[in-house]
Amino acid sequence: MDKTKIIEKLNECLRHEWTGVAQYAQAGFVVAGLWREVYADMFFDSAKESFGHAKQVGEKIVALGGIPTVERNAVKQTQDLLELLNFALEFESKAVKMYTEALALAEDDRALTVFLENILEDEQDGVDQLTRILRDPKAVAASIGASKVG
Repeated sequence: MDKTKIIEKLNECLRHEWTGVAQYAQAGFVVAGLWREVYADMFFDSAKESFGHAKQVGEKIVALGGIPTVERNAVKQTQDLLELLNFALEFESKAVKMYTEALALAEDDRALTVFLENILEDEQDGVDQLTRILRDPKAVAASIGASKVG
């Protein structure tokens, strides 16, 4: 296993998780309307999950001899619930891709593989949950009183 490459990939994952903390918290702040209580809690829970992953990944980077990044990527913002949900699905899908790439670099390090698989499972659960919510975008739009979904 090339430690330099895995540390670089883990720092990419960490940047993504820091982005998730900010993006999901912002979504929790701005979501409004009838479904606010449901979706605000969901977004804040996702922010907490991203922070938990950031903590785990940062600790692993240090254990491997690296320095964890404090940078994050751009945060996607809107006040439209359907867009917030789509941004969340895009975020979770990217996380699945990134942790899958990290797994490929873990090679024969079984402990690192299990570590990454556990986070990957959480990310895939997020994709699955959002996919189920967004399966009927007309229903989501109706719940927020929008008519722009076709």
